[in-house]
Amino acid sequence: MSVSTGSQPTVPKIQINYIELSNIKHLESAELQISGHRHILHRKDKTLRAEFIDLTLHEQCCLRISYKKQFIGLRKKRSDEYVTLNLREILSAANEKEFVQIHNKTRIVLGITIHGQTDSRGGVLPTGNEQLQPTTGEILERCPRFRILVIGKTGVGKSSLIQHAFGVEGDLVSHDRPGDAHIDEAFISPRNERFVLHDSKGFEPGEGGNLSTVKEFIQRRRQMRDLKDQLHAVWLCFEIPWADGRLLEAGVEEFLRSKNDILRDIPLVLLFTKYDMLVERVCDDMEKEHDSKVMDDSDVKLQVESKLDALCIKPIEELTGRRDIPYIPVSNEEGYENSLVKLVELTYKHVSKHVAEEASVVTAMAQRVDPKSKIVESIAVGKKRYWKALAASPNFEGHTMWDCFHVIHTDIVTIWNFHDTSGHLKSNEFRALIVNMVGDVQTRTITNPVKILMGGGSFIVAIAAAVGALAGPAAPIVVPIAACAVVAVWAYEVYEQSRVVQQRFMAYIVDLTHVMEILLIILAGNNHSPLTRRAIKLAFNSYYNSPIRAKVHDKIQNYRGSGISRGRDAILEMIESMMKPIPNDTTNLFQNRTLDVNLDQDEDW
Repeated sequence: MSVSTGSQPTVPKIQINYIELSNIKHLESAELQISGHRHILHRKDKTLRAEFIDLTLHEQCCLRISYKKQFIGLRKKRSDEYVTLNLREILSAANEKEFVQIHNKTRIVLGITIHGQTDSRGGVLPTGNEQLQPTTGEILERCPRFRILVIGKTGVGKSSLIQHAFGVEGDLVSHDRPGDAHIDEAFISPRNERFVLHDSKGFEPGEGGNLSTVKEFIQRRRQMRDLKDQLHAVWLCFEIPWADGRLLEAGVEEFLRSKNDILRDIPLVLLFTKYDMLVERVCDDMEKEHDSKVMDDSDVKLQVESKLDALCIKPIEELTGRRDIPYIPVSNEEGYENSLVKLVELTYKHVSKHVAEEASVVTAMAQRVDPKSKIVESIAVGKKRYWKALAASPNFEGHTMWDCFHVIHTDIVTIWNFHDTSGHLKSNEFRALIVNMVGDVQTRTITNPVKILMGGGSFIVAIAAAVGALAGPAAPIVVPIAACAVVAVWAYEVYEQSRVVQQRFMAYIVDLTHVMEILLIILAGNNHSPLTRRAIKLAFNSYYNSPIRAKVHDKIQNYRGSGISRGRDAILEMIESMMKPIPNDTTNLFQNRTLDVNLDQDEDW
């Protein structure tokens, strides 16, 4: 691809004079890989070293390290590792003339000379990366967490609901023991930094004082100036009663009658818990009535809905005189996971409608069961700045493609909010995987669309195929594009307005989003555990080998649209059309958590 520089700054050239590795006690050999060429490092005293006369670095490079053989049981094992040397980080060391990186106690030193634009001190001028700040950074500065109040009596099941919906520790809520909940205490789990919980023990019989406590707390939070301190939603939990049971206690009735004065614009969602027990009771009654004959699922569903209406919905409508209070029946039991997805969707919908937009973004970030709201907010955040008019974006002028991808990548990964304690999703290795996958948009042979659709359109199928390709549950996962591979040359060219650039940006955004979507599916029911590279690689392989990726890339390659036309951003519309959540059978989705593959163990890229 030709690059029209015009008045744009040129990308500085990096000349490598030498590379030296010290503290190499366990190392057998090493080689520097650049642009497909291998440069062997030789032993010199207690180091491994190579010197160069005219070696220019135009792109990210890779160091391959081979360790000495070690006895594992009765076998000798020799392992290799790849260390990515990042171009941007090397440029930042221009003033020191040496770039230093530590890997597993081995010290890696590059002697460098930078040719290109310099500042008054002789250092290399930045290529503008400082100005490409993630949009999510500004949002999180105003509202870093989704703040929710959950009200419910002892034993109603709040702990499990919170754990599963937000992927946090099981003991986050106050163990459902009377007297343990303190409404002013903010519970923040280290497993999900985008979520903060206030827990109320509910309006127990004979404890009228708690209603006053809840009302005063909500009023204080409502009057706080900063969005981050305000309440963004309230869940009021009820256990679905038996036929002769009472749904509403006196305190709950008073709260609901005066909810408009208490809450104002704070969204309230009513949760009818232990829905599975209602279904079980209805099935038992119908079996007795029909003499144990097999019942049609649709008949059972109608009967359950009728019971729910009589036991829960009508009493509240009669009390409040309103039919527009959002409600949802939920259960934490296996087979009812879709009720949690619907709960999150309902909460997100009303937060988006009644609270400032930053709160709706962090609501989508905080939850870990619903891919749809995360995709919606990824698009909304992208529209704010970097996705708008990609064909002629003033934000990207003077920046390399790698830098432009970098800021878009950070925004998307931040919204998906996995429990990524090691930062794998923001690592250069994972970014390189996505960049290299994007590169085939211009080189691939266009597939017959009919053939693509015949292959199946579900990520569930793609995940099962990726798991089936493994030699065993603990076998290493090998990605089609090596994570250590040198990033394509075009990624370090300066951004320009061209159809090829448009296509690559579209592919990067859509590919990364669908990999995140698959990762959420894979981790369903286990998203409170720290994220591993093994899980990421399985998600990457599932998408890379799926007919969905082939369809996306073919559609992008065939794209002939332009930027802004009659007030419409054709590129953005194209991206949105390809980012719609892939339909999946939700039951099968959550059954994938029992796949015979260990995702808790980690492995190299």
